[in-house]
Amino acid sequence: MIFFNKKTLSGSIGTAKVNFCLSRQNAWLLWLCQCLNIAVIALELSTWMLAIILLSLAWQALLLHNSRDREKTRKKETTVKHSSQRQHNHLQKQKQKQKQATIVSPIILGIFALIGCLVIAITAREVGILASMVHLLCFSYVLKAFELKARRDFYQLLLLGLFVLVSSLIFRQDLLFSFITLTLLVINLSVLLQFFSSEKNFARDIKVMTIILGQSAMLAVVLFLVFPRLSPFWQMPRAKSAETGLSGTVKPGDIANLSRSTKLAFRADFGQQSIPNYSQLYWRAMVLEDYDGRQWTRIKAAHKNTGKQATSSTFSVNINDSDIVPLNYQVTIEPSFQKYLFALAPAINSTEGYGIRAKNDYTFMSSKIITQAKSYRLSSFLSLPLSLVLSEHSRTVNLNYPQGSNPRLEQMALQLKHIYPDSQARAQAVLSRINKQNYSYTLQPPLLLNNSLDQFFFDTQAGFCVHYASAFTFIMRASGIPARLVTGYLGGEYNGSNNEDEYSEKGHLSIYQYDAHAWSEIWVQDKGWVRVDPTGAVDPERVNSGWSNELLQEQSKLNNELFSLYQMKNIAWLNSLRLQFDILDYQWTRWVIGFNSKQQHNILKQWFGNMASWKFALIIAIALVISMVMLMLFLHFFNRSTLKKQPLSKWQLVYQKVLGKLAKQGIVKPVAMTVNDFSRQVREQYPELAIVFTRLSVSYSYLSYQVLSTDEQLKHTIKIQQQYREFLQILKKQP
Repeated sequence: MIFFNKKTLSGSIGTAKVNFCLSRQNAWLLWLCQCLNIAVIALELSTWMLAIILLSLAWQALLLHNSRDREKTRKKETTVKHSSQRQHNHLQKQKQKQKQATIVSPIILGIFALIGCLVIAITAREVGILASMVHLLCFSYVLKAFELKARRDFYQLLLLGLFVLVSSLIFRQDLLFSFITLTLLVINLSVLLQFFSSEKNFARDIKVMTIILGQSAMLAVVLFLVFPRLSPFWQMPRAKSAETGLSGTVKPGDIANLSRSTKLAFRADFGQQSIPNYSQLYWRAMVLEDYDGRQWTRIKAAHKNTGKQATSSTFSVNINDSDIVPLNYQVTIEPSFQKYLFALAPAINSTEGYGIRAKNDYTFMSSKIITQAKSYRLSSFLSLPLSLVLSEHSRTVNLNYPQGSNPRLEQMALQLKHIYPDSQARAQAVLSRINKQNYSYTLQPPLLLNNSLDQFFFDTQAGFCVHYASAFTFIMRASGIPARLVTGYLGGEYNGSNNEDEYSEKGHLSIYQYDAHAWSEIWVQDKGWVRVDPTGAVDPERVNSGWSNELLQEQSKLNNELFSLYQMKNIAWLNSLRLQFDILDYQWTRWVIGFNSKQQHNILKQWFGNMASWKFALIIAIALVISMVMLMLFLHFFNRSTLKKQPLSKWQLVYQKVLGKLAKQGIVKPVAMTVNDFSRQVREQYPELAIVFTRLSVSYSYLSYQVLSTDEQLKHTIKIQQQYREFLQILKKQP
């Protein structure tokens, strides 16, 4: 890392060669900013990239440490400047070695950069385009720190840091993370201010930058409320590593792994309506109908078959003709980098124009990948059946299973078909077997060979929801009953009531990743698709009220987080604080992150009523002009008051005294005139003062516009005071 480089100082008297100097305090603060900026996005980086970044940061820290020894040698050289030649030569050799230790070879740096870029390009297909772009940005950020040869390199490094910081908001936008990002923004900008500050007081620079950002927040709020919310001109690239939640491909054990995560999936707000019982909160996400013997996947061909017939089966209801009161609620989904949405089926979309599509399997999809918090409203009719008509294509798909993949289950299914001709009686027989025999519900099921359902159902008899739903669906199909697997979430944590067992007061539900669930649906004549959850047979508490104590203990052991959500729930005051913060975070997500053009239009409509579009545009323009004028006036008076309160430094006092002496001689410096131009004017009128005044002006410019250490400031301050005394002696000799 290079901290010193030759540079020309403009604005001084004549042309003086000075050094671009990044002080040790600035260098360490810059290094600290790099560590903090990388930390907020570290979870989105691959392990190998984190290793490279940590190596680079450690390398930079070593160079910073070596630069301290170089500074000590330079001071020692100044002390023994007039000593013997042998001591001087020894110090020169030591200084040369330390200089080499603080400079990175461009060849080594180029090779290192080339290897890193090649690795990023090779792994691009695996991690996705977005993650590759983030990797390249972070890699460039740490490498740029080795090339601080000029002031522009310093600016570029700070700008890269701001890009890294803002990029972290792609993956998370919750209230706590946004506050952390804002804090780091203040720190980054304070480092920039520290570079130009003469006092070298970092705490004061943070205070000043906080005030500046607070002032700009007024304009930001106005722009946020009134500026048109335009659609982006590009689509966010898919980030495979950033995908969270359920997958379109499910095999036994997948959701058990997901249940260890305590990340928020989505929230649901029922307004003034009563929240349904826990056992009715089956949040539908995907319907998986294709089973190859190992895993379940979605059937895309089912939606393309017979075009009109497929779309006509999409759920619809005439609310005016129905005596059933719809359940209205708003869902706010977290960024998942996927397209599926959540609903209590059957439901209809109440937010037209939000890019939400209803599928004929009673699921909802977003037209675009969900890269930020998204809100939508639905109306559900929980007592209505799902599709009373079953097409031949759907019957064929949901009766299909790989012959011979699980022979023992196939044999059992044929026996059940012979004993129980009725579909629901046959399903109940399977549930009774699970309930009465020695089956267990666990997050750590034994490994299955090729995900064999035979091995699970007859041998291990221990599994999670996907195990039981997969085996049950297979048995139903093998016995001649159309069946399919559904994935989504079950339940949710109620926030808004003092009694967590009551779901009648105003509040919202928070659904976490550990609430992920899988269940089955079977086709019953005159009843349509009927939900059957085999989990209720092995662990009724999971379906009726949530996780059992055994599962909670098991989840807590498997969770590697230092502050696990379940650990917080066990401490009353900490859990109460968490719930209060969850309410704040929900409002932040709803009104800030999820703020859209329709909400903006509704707010403006409430303020100004119905009016033409050009009137809205005129109001927005006037509001922007007024905000800018108010901000400029505020800054003007604030700067004036700040300048009055800010004491002058010693060299500024010296220069002001010199200007006062010259004013008595009839030479007044205009405010707009530069130091260089005024020095030229003095030389023309008083040639006797030319040399001493030019030297004094150079010292003043150097102290005012260069970043100096405390020792260097003291040295040049003493020098300018000496030049001032010489100036007075020459001035006294003038007639």
